[in-house]
Amino acid sequence: MAYKDGSKQLGGKTYSQALSLKNFVRQRDNYTCQLCGGYGDVVDHIIPYAISHDSLLSNLRVLCRRCNLATRRPRKDRALPLAEWFAKLEREAGQS
Repeated sequence: MAYKDGSKQLGGKTYSQALSLKNFVRQRDNYTCQLCGGYGDVVDHIIPYAISHDSLLSNLRVLCRRCNLATRRPRKDRALPLAEWFAKLEREAGQS
């Protein structure tokens, strides 16, 4: 999504992870999706950056593109109450 001036976010800077951090997390997780066990190359925040505002190593994991999209769609398509969202994250973290 872009605004008329071409920026991705009006009035502020967009967030992007440093490539060295992404590579470290990928190597740490051995390029393995933490949800399905397949090949993974997408670095994902367990608790979304929009909520936590941190990129601690304990909050980052590697996912395959399919699992990453599956975890993102509910966030954007339907708004869950915050308590339900955290319960979902706890269940998901318990499966890892």
